[in-house]
Amino acid sequence: MRFAVAFASLTILWIAFAPAYAHLFTSMAHPLIPWIESAKGTQYLVEGTKIVAERPILMRPPEEVTVNRQPLRDTSGDYNVALLAALLLATPGWSWRQLGRTLAWSLSLLVVTQLLAFLVTIEYTKLWPTKTQAGIVLSTDYSRAKLVLFDWLYAFFEFMGRGFFALIIYLGALAFLWGRPSEPPPAHAVGRNAPCPCGSGLKAKRCCAA
Repeated sequence: MRFAVAFASLTILWIAFAPAYAHLFTSMAHPLIPWIESAKGTQYLVEGTKIVAERPILMRPPEEVTVNRQPLRDTSGDYNVALLAALLLATPGWSWRQLGRTLAWSLSLLVVTQLLAFLVTIEYTKLWPTKTQAGIVLSTDYSRAKLVLFDWLYAFFEFMGRGFFALIIYLGALAFLWGRPSEPPPAHAVGRNAPCPCGSGLKAKRCCAA
């Protein structure tokens, strides 16, 4: 119940945050354009929650430039951040300080995985043959093996990656940060004639305190 309320609330908030998330990905990917794009003058544009790549294509003959628009990502349906935050907020037993640290590094790690998926999408859409009026145009660094590789990577991030990384990061947070159960009080803190805290039924002086 606690998780359902947290996830529903964060999902509603995501509708307002999704455009800013699209701008975040665009700003992180923009400095990489000279290294990942073969077409000079490529731009990444944000249209609401959608990120679109505009790649100039030189037509020969005649030598004229046309612009190919390819969608890269729509952050309106990217609820992994809301899912991970809801899972962490619904987990009992953590102090607010521990929860804040866990949210910070977990969400940062999730953004890194989603940025990697975004870069794979950029490379996949760049390598895919483009159909124009003059025929099929290929990227200057096109190779069939490279296209097959990024086709598989794109399929993994697009289908298997929905919620997968959020759950993996959450399980990692549980494994590394979950508090151990409190230990029973030491025997010397119990009276010598009191029952031993280990549950043996003997007096402390004849059991663990002996």
